[in-house]
Amino acid sequence: MPKSFCPKCGSDADVFYDNVCMQCFIGNKKLLGSPQIVYGRICPTCGSVFRRGRWQFGGKKEDTVISFVKENLELNRDASSVELALTSKQLDYSRYMVHVEAKGEIKGAPIDAVMDTEVRISWETCDTCSRISGGYFEGIVQIRADKRLPTQEELKRCVAIAEGVAARSQEKGDKLAFIARTEELPEGIDIYLGLIKLGKQICRAVIDTFGGKITESPKLIGQKNGVDLYRITYALRLPEFVRGDIISVDGTVIEVQGCGKHVSGIDLETGKRFLENFNDLMDVKKLSRRDDAVPAVLVADEGRTIQVLDPHTYETVTVKRPEFLSVEPGNEIKIVKTEKGIFVLP
Repeated sequence: MPKSFCPKCGSDADVFYDNVCMQCFIGNKKLLGSPQIVYGRICPTCGSVFRRGRWQFGGKKEDTVISFVKENLELNRDASSVELALTSKQLDYSRYMVHVEAKGEIKGAPIDAVMDTEVRISWETCDTCSRISGGYFEGIVQIRADKRLPTQEELKRCVAIAEGVAARSQEKGDKLAFIARTEELPEGIDIYLGLIKLGKQICRAVIDTFGGKITESPKLIGQKNGVDLYRITYALRLPEFVRGDIISVDGTVIEVQGCGKHVSGIDLETGKRFLENFNDLMDVKKLSRRDDAVPAVLVADEGRTIQVLDPHTYETVTVKRPEFLSVEPGNEIKIVKTEKGIFVLP
């Protein structure tokens, strides 16, 4: 059987690419190329990376350095099935050497490449870190409570909600959605924000949990490129009522179990569940607190009514029997005395 040979170099060959042997076909072809030196900008505080004209979230420093090289690799347009392996080595504080090994195919012919690229890092403080360090803020969320002081538990949850909203906004790429600082005050807490729209997002999230109302107060602080710059204060007031409050709602006495967009609780006269939209409540008044309850003796259970011994006057008082009552006469129960009368607590 006659031997096949390359018409270009005359070498024996069994496989041809474009009618020449593999060596002649590959010739001076390059699988990929890269500049000898690549430059990158990284924030030393948060690790953000400057790409495509703006600061973006970065990852591990080594991964970021390798990504600078990857972004500058020029792949042969005819290449396919390309596999890359990149490793980095730090030379000094601002210089890295990235070793690149690659293999692939060009029109079916195997080809590989090995190269080293130097990465030079410029350590620059990003816009967000610069603003945080300078105390910059665009908005304030002032958390207060209506006709009372907010509880520490409420304030703690509000801050956690705010931090969660800010974190989710940043994960979506909005780096300026940061909380600059929080200030605890006797009447509540102030949350300073790096972005105006973050304030409204936080208020909505808090209201979804606790209910409440907000008012906005913009303040002109200057101009930039002919555009007015405003700082907005969001005054958020939590609802007046909290769990354990005894309230009168249109004449019905309720022990509050939850107060957000809806008020939930127990009708103390009947023992039935109560659930209404907070904004639909009209004649609402706080009567007492569960903490104000006192022990009293259940004298008699007459089915629809019960008789209770008033612990202060020692008089027997007849009240409606709530559904939740399961105590036998002669035992103690918890009652609360209000201007609407005496009520048994669950």
